[in-house]
Amino acid sequence: MNDMASSSARPMSELAARRAKVLLGLATLAALAVVPDWPYRHLTDPSYWGVMGFLVLVVLILGRRVGPWTPGSANRRTVLAFLVLVPVVYVADWFRFGGSGVELALQLGGLASWVILAVIARRSDLVLWLGCVLHALWDAAHFGRVGFVPEWYAAACLAADVGLGASVLVWLRGTR
Repeated sequence: MNDMASSSARPMSELAARRAKVLLGLATLAALAVVPDWPYRHLTDPSYWGVMGFLVLVVLILGRRVGPWTPGSANRRTVLAFLVLVPVVYVADWFRFGGSGVELALQLGGLASWVILAVIARRSDLVLWLGCVLHALWDAAHFGRVGFVPEWYAAACLAADVGLGASVLVWLRGTR
């Protein structure tokens, strides 16, 4: 992967596309395995917003024909939106369930960091992939450490981010 260059416009091999879709599908199953209830029953709970957001991402990506991952492509924009919107769930959880001012400052700082990362990832394959991996680390840091984020959410998000990162890597490398 190039750092500041984007994936080429060369079409992805069908095998790479299948591998990426299988990885994303497995990540979705792993993430859903720890979600305690169906999201539509908890529409006021921000943690379930994250679950629904990931499911939308999966449907959008898996429902498309194999397409490019070049800057401006629908696939890249979908992942970038996910990277920015998921930290909003943590902030919303803080507002719903409460926490310290320091915790809120950390969440807002994290949100700002994800926005900056997404702006850079618009053109960088490495940063796009790294954003997914770092998102998993962000989730791991929340697991069992903050009272306003349910443990199941951090675990589900960790599985989703690792799988998304793996599938993005396969997609990006499949266009080389």
